[in-house]
Amino acid sequence: MTRKIITGSQTPKRAGQPATSSDSFLAGQISVCQPADGYRIGTDAVMLAAAINPSGKQARLLDMGAGVGAVALAVRQRLGFGHITAIEKDPFCAELLAQNIAQNDFTDSLRALAGDITQMPPMLGGSFDQVFANPPFHHASDKQPRSRRRSLAHNGEGEVSLSDWVASGLWALRDRGRITFIIRADRTDEVMAALRDGGAGEILLHPLWSYAESPAVRMIITARKGVKGAMALLPGLVLHRPSGALTPGAQKIMKGGGLILAHPATRHLQP
Repeated sequence: MTRKIITGSQTPKRAGQPATSSDSFLAGQISVCQPADGYRIGTDAVMLAAAINPSGKQARLLDMGAGVGAVALAVRQRLGFGHITAIEKDPFCAELLAQNIAQNDFTDSLRALAGDITQMPPMLGGSFDQVFANPPFHHASDKQPRSRRRSLAHNGEGEVSLSDWVASGLWALRDRGRITFIIRADRTDEVMAALRDGGAGEILLHPLWSYAESPAVRMIITARKGVKGAMALLPGLVLHRPSGALTPGAQKIMKGGGLILAHPATRHLQP
């Protein structure tokens, strides 16, 4: 469900490094440098960022598998508050992540961390109010992209499963904190099982449909650590009109708007 949402131009290739492009998204609010080939910023990142809504202005947030920073940058731009740590394993993307943070003047509230989400520093355990990720969610049997970086973004490295991503997120999260993923809709059951195995509850499912009469293609799934509560399926969002143009709701989000996910049976629950 990747849609072109960025504008920009090719950046000259530096010796020994992959080619990059200078782009912008959220209607020009965020500027980024990203690999010209491989995984590129798309709709998934913007939709996930729109669903991150911490309740306190001093909230500590963690973006796992941050890439070049699309989700973390979009969250910071919209909220205007909070402290975000963005961890990325790929050395080149981690370098671009740090560059993009500085380029958007967010160094006071957003920090880049080069590392593996399954081997995070012990000091990060149980320290975040919200954790979020756009993890590799395609099946290993799917057609593999030619680009190594796109393949890693789509499928990971094989040994790290979606359950591992959930476990790492819950490890970093404080009790009663919120974890939020965007995944392929047909893998919702795997993530729900991992959340429940990890002691998370009050699971909310927010489906995304390409068209009104098509099956859901993505699922935003969020839950709270150490909380018992029923699951709720929310109305979701249709992204495109029959003509292919974005719906008004999708347009609002692609320009930087938020997406409130609230449990219908829990009035006290903060989004």
